Amino acid sequence: MIEDLSLHILDIAENAAAAGATRVRVTINENERRDALTIRVADNGRGMSAEEKARALDPFFTTGRKRTGLGLPLLAQTAGLCGGAVAIASAPGEGTRIVARFRLSHVDRPPLTKMAATMMTLFFGHPGIDFAYRHTRNGSRFSLRRRGRRDGSADPAEIAALGAALRTGLTRIGAS
Repeated sequence: MIEDLSLHILDIAENAAAAGATRVRVTINENERRDALTIRVADNGRGMSAEEKARALDPFFTTGRKRTGLGLPLLAQTAGLCGGAVAIASAPGEGTRIVARFRLSHVDRPPLTKMAATMMTLFFGHPGIDFAYRHTRNGSRFSLRRRGRRDGSADPAEIAALGAALRTGLTRIGAS
């Protein structure tokens, strides 16, 4: 099991970048009243064929150069152990959407504590991709967009401002 759910999000978004995505949307909804945590990652990358989609949760299948593709199978295993499931929607040329659901209060659910660091890694590890991040916790919402720069540049002031906005926004909704 991966120690923090944010690392699953990082893995899925990295897969989106490898699939040629120019836009990635990360949406998290924590709802204590419904005892639900939902994570959605959607992209406009190349998408998956029906065969790839059917095998996406197989740990011995990958479209990359590795011999295994453990990211989605581990996410699905973790969700299943925590009273949830993973759903995949994808088609060639239409991108991919991954939805992972968890029972929020489940004792075995890994924490979701590193979202600011995860989003900063994505913003500046893939500076040409447009990222949208929305996090809702018990009705309080925080959202942030980072428009990709086709030249791949990032200035120190932008890095500092985005980091501060993430930390402040997540603290404001009680998600840090």
